[in-house]
Amino acid sequence: METNRNLKNIKYYLPSDRSQNDETVKLDWNECNIPFNEDYLNLLRRSIFTVNLSEYPNINNENLINGLSNYCEVNEENIQIFNGSDSALHYIFATFLNPETKVLIFYPTYTQVESYIRLYSNNLNYSYITDLFGKHGYNFNDIEDNDLIYITNPNNPTGKILEPSEIEKLLIKYPNKLFVIDEAYYEFSNITCVGMVKEYSNLIVTRTFSKAFSLASIRLGYICSNINNINEINKIRNTKEVNSFAQSLGLTALNNINYIKERINIVNHNKNIFTNELKKLNIEFIESMSNFVLIKVINSSDLINNLTRKNILIRDRSSFKGLENCVRITIGESEVMETIIKTIKSLYEY
Repeated sequence: METNRNLKNIKYYLPSDRSQNDETVKLDWNECNIPFNEDYLNLLRRSIFTVNLSEYPNINNENLINGLSNYCEVNEENIQIFNGSDSALHYIFATFLNPETKVLIFYPTYTQVESYIRLYSNNLNYSYITDLFGKHGYNFNDIEDNDLIYITNPNNPTGKILEPSEIEKLLIKYPNKLFVIDEAYYEFSNITCVGMVKEYSNLIVTRTFSKAFSLASIRLGYICSNINNINEINKIRNTKEVNSFAQSLGLTALNNINYIKERINIVNHNKNIFTNELKKLNIEFIESMSNFVLIKVINSSDLINNLTRKNILIRDRSSFKGLENCVRITIGESEVMETIIKTIKSLYEY
């Protein structure tokens, strides 16, 4: 039997290699790996034991939806949960794309979405962000000839924010175009477009529990949007896909948000110390509103290989146009960040 013809245009999404040992510090995929507060960890453990293993998950997710409604300050009808924000994005594209639909991505970006888009549309276009180590320049005129626009905000891999006021102008100017705003790193910036879903029907915001909430392994994400958009997605959404463990752990995290804020504060504190050290070394980097920092070095492979030998993984982003010899480093514990600084010093004799 013939496969989907669009598969011939799709390349594997290849994450970085993680074939390391248990002592490896993984600063390559942007998980928030600051150690859990012991009290909070115990709350998470206890919530697991409330799960009934013999039953399907709660397909209506009332408690979790209510918790997210309070957290996002939008109505429950404006929220739907998914098996990670990757799954949410896949459902969005499956719902709103046809072969002739023109999709615009502002680049560089989170590239996993490209395979989802190409599966349903034959028209994927790119608009390249300029001045990557400065203000970030967006050519919004490129939106004119496209139907769906995908933007990561904060941007991945740069960590830069596009102000919601700018996005709102686009929503108003292009009411018949759908804007998908990926806010995977929202908690580290506290800047969001979510409140706009109350007013604009051409907006979908995606979020995840994998970053600030440090629950990447449970695969839990959600969207905020107009009820009509959610109803369309619900036509194909698998109502049982979010497992009971994810629902229970996600709700526990929302009900103990102070622990999450505490972890975010540690990350931002360590990030500030790290970037101050980079400034002393005259290392070029992008001011980040996320839990990672993108830096430019003389030779990215040398730094990656040296840190790998020290059981520290970081992400090479040199394949992006304009980011040659750049690496993305997730912010970890202070001692690990000090090791990275010392490695940069020794390697490049700064």
